[in-house]
Amino acid sequence: MDRSVNLRQLKYFVAVAEELSFRRAATRLCITQPPLSRQIHALEEHLGALLFERGGRRIALTDAGMLFLERARALLRDSDRLVSQFGQQPAERSGLNLGITTVIDASLFSWIEPEFAQRFPSIRLNVKRQLSAACVRDLNRGVLDVAVIGLPSHTEGLVVEHLLDEPMVVGLAVDHPAGKKRTLSLSDIRQDHLFWFDRKLNPAYHDHCERIFARNRFAPPRIIEPSDYHILLSLVAEGQGVALIPRSLQTMQRKGVLYKDLDEGEQLGIAIAIARRTGEQSGQVTGFIAFLKERLGSLGAISAMTSSPAPRSFSPSSTTTIRISR
Repeated sequence: MDRSVNLRQLKYFVAVAEELSFRRAATRLCITQPPLSRQIHALEEHLGALLFERGGRRIALTDAGMLFLERARALLRDSDRLVSQFGQQPAERSGLNLGITTVIDASLFSWIEPEFAQRFPSIRLNVKRQLSAACVRDLNRGVLDVAVIGLPSHTEGLVVEHLLDEPMVVGLAVDHPAGKKRTLSLSDIRQDHLFWFDRKLNPAYHDHCERIFARNRFAPPRIIEPSDYHILLSLVAEGQGVALIPRSLQTMQRKGVLYKDLDEGEQLGIAIAIARRTGEQSGQVTGFIAFLKERLGSLGAISAMTSSPAPRSFSPSSTTTIRISR
């Protein structure tokens, strides 16, 4: 019998193991469910072991599945890193490659590049701003050396250290009935349309929020959240819906939009963390993390950075693009 296992089967297995749903895994992989099921069955036949316990609509990893998941993730990380590093030119591999999540106000970390250049003039810092999930993916592939990401995220295989917390606030039109209140709760916007992001952008954070919504019986009609923050604010100002926004982004002031603290804002908040690969021994990486922690100071000082943001005006003609997607 052919006992070979291919990387596609490993990728499919990891997706099902993380989603614990063939339907959600198929959506995540952009395929239909039947071929996904066939590949998982073929993998189990190759291994001679049952990886999932199937019961009705619910599945769970077997002991063998949990053991295989750890090794499958390691193999996928190694294969991605090999391909990525082999295809890069020497100039692209030099320096330190840093990813920064787009979920927070970029100004919170705008000082990194100039101050790093002063502290380490011989090391080129390459900054890539993108979604947290993309940062995690590029860390595992070896494209990034270190990343500032939002949590919760799927961070298996990474060392993650907490930096600061970003509570969520509510963005709503100035003429909203709840606009006169100092602080809102989810119940105050229960009847409004909610701008919300697609689960595939960050499954871990999406599911975390859904659990809090369910606990608070918060189930408003949803509107797909535009990735551009300026567009989102325009729609909110028009009264088309409300938005839950990381506190630091309320520095972007837009005529017609109010920001209100949310009782459940801490529960729904995003933790900002610094992440690197497990076993990473690079002096550049450890040096950068030490530099970042030294600059940020104590966690209390970090929290103060987001507690009282200074407002910045917003012009619809602005050329700056700010991404809200998690």
